[in-house]
Amino acid sequence: MPATTGTLISLCGALALAAGSAACSSGTQSAGSGSSSQPASQSVSAPASGPSGPATTAAPSSCPSGPWQTGPISVSHQVAVPPVPVATAITTGSHPDCKYDRLVIAFNGPLPGYQASFESSVIQDGSGKTISLPGSRYLVLRFKPAQGHSANGTALLSRQPQAPGYPMLSGYVVSGDFEGVLSVALGLAGGTKYRIGELSGRIYVDVSW
Repeated sequence: MPATTGTLISLCGALALAAGSAACSSGTQSAGSGSSSQPASQSVSAPASGPSGPATTAAPSSCPSGPWQTGPISVSHQVAVPPVPVATAITTGSHPDCKYDRLVIAFNGPLPGYQASFESSVIQDGSGKTISLPGSRYLVLRFKPAQGHSANGTALLSRQPQAPGYPMLSGYVVSGDFEGVLSVALGLAGGTKYRIGELSGRIYVDVSW
């Protein structure tokens, strides 16, 4: 075999090794694995699936879409009472891939109507006392008709401020359970965008960060 042919084969082999090394590096950055079997074109075009992936301005396709609100909203539901819908639990979670935190209130019975608005401070319904809550902005939710206690008066929701410490949801508290109106205040780390939605037996609020 002529020497020039051998030189070309060696050169092609070196290029192939270099291409394989680049594909492995790009695949690790994008997919977070050590596999080197992905072609370079797939590694470049694949979107990041988490915080460890390459920077991207596009949200993952699984993220729920808006609309986000910044002002007050009010939603009415016609609820025959008694019995009054009873809130039985409050749960929270953070979604870093989609950049929002969520608070969910579970209800027994039909879902009540609700209002949401930003307020300068958190006031305890009935007593008028100011509640200290983590956060610099306060989103207050009011559910009507609704209550957070059983028929014999036992509280079903904690009355103490909670501090999950998420990127946007700094804290929350039941700020009122009085005369058929249940109030829940969210302490936010400066955000102004939120959205409210309904699931089976639950009402949720997302806060964007």
